[in-house]
Amino acid sequence: MTPTEPGYFLTLMRQLYGSWGIDDSMLPLLSTITVAAGALLLSWLLYWLLSRYVVPLVDKVVSYTAADWDDIIFNPSLLRVVAELACVLLLQATLPGSLTWYPLVRSIAVVAVNVLFVCTIVHLINRFIIAAYALLTFKSSARAQSLQGIRQMLQVIAIAMGVIVIIAILANRNPLTIVTGLGAAATVLMLVFRDSIMGVVAGVQLTLNDMLRPGDWITVPSRNINGTVIYVGLTTVKVQNFDMTIVTVPPYSLTSESFQNWRGMTDSKGRRVNRAVTIDINSVRFMDPAEMQTFASEPWAGRVDMTVPQVNLTLFRHYLEHYISTLPELKSGPDMIHMVRELAPTTTGIPLEFYLFTSLTSWKPYEHFQAALTDRIVASVHSFGLRIYQAPSGLDILSLAPARS
Repeated sequence: MTPTEPGYFLTLMRQLYGSWGIDDSMLPLLSTITVAAGALLLSWLLYWLLSRYVVPLVDKVVSYTAADWDDIIFNPSLLRVVAELACVLLLQATLPGSLTWYPLVRSIAVVAVNVLFVCTIVHLINRFIIAAYALLTFKSSARAQSLQGIRQMLQVIAIAMGVIVIIAILANRNPLTIVTGLGAAATVLMLVFRDSIMGVVAGVQLTLNDMLRPGDWITVPSRNINGTVIYVGLTTVKVQNFDMTIVTVPPYSLTSESFQNWRGMTDSKGRRVNRAVTIDINSVRFMDPAEMQTFASEPWAGRVDMTVPQVNLTLFRHYLEHYISTLPELKSGPDMIHMVRELAPTTTGIPLEFYLFTSLTSWKPYEHFQAALTDRIVASVHSFGLRIYQAPSGLDILSLAPARS
């Protein structure tokens, strides 16, 4: 009998214990306990050696390389699971053979070791998925961080497949048979986990279509959401509003409803300013030569023929366009035009709209810039003989009272 045969060490131990004068009825039990304990000890010794010496050695080797990807993939957590797998493989090869003389115990040990092997494989797959996700997000890419839902889905699939295989091992059935049996309960599962399934599908859709990333500023008026996305999961999206409250919404609510993502503004480094002031129609008129002469030396006057009478609103538009073009905060580009235009007259006057993009995308600087621009327009309108329309207030009515009396 060679050492590779299952009963070699059992026979060897039986002969050894027999030579010591131990009763023959105790020889099988003692031999089995000794060989099984040896198999367990050998497996533990292998794991100890790998985790104590080999794993730190590999970690030190990859840390010396110039590349960063190997440090992330061959991380100590994943390497320890590889050591666990080697331990389980050794146990799978040695423990059942040590129980050859006890078939019932041997069958239980085979099932236990196989279940342990499946659990270790699932653990290894999950560690690898986490390492791959860490590698994708190593450069702090928001696009990669949005793949967190996909990572969670792959982990759930790996665990589900592991559970199915373990059930098949315990039931001594083919895993395909278990999967076929689950098909009959699919309808019930879909009803019970309807929201979870919809959340998973929506989370995958949000990720694959690049609709949402952590760090995006989104607004969802129907749900009173206006803030920054801080987490995109498989079944949950967390948004921190600007009032510092945190709103949690299921992903399918974002795919079934309309929401506004301001990422384009952030990526382009430009934010739109679009406001209008209403000019009183009664103040729009032709300017006389003396009034026009006061603007002849202005840099924007070259755009207008100052030898012919001009409408004060026309000159005001040219002035505003020139003023806007000189602003240091102005953001220009192929898709970022700036202009001042008149909208259709209304019962309250002529809306004069100024349209531009600014490099100030943060909330507070943007609002200050927009307010300063509006202030400038309101203050300079009187230099052109124009008036801003304003609905009569209580003070206007009081000013008319003495005149009537």
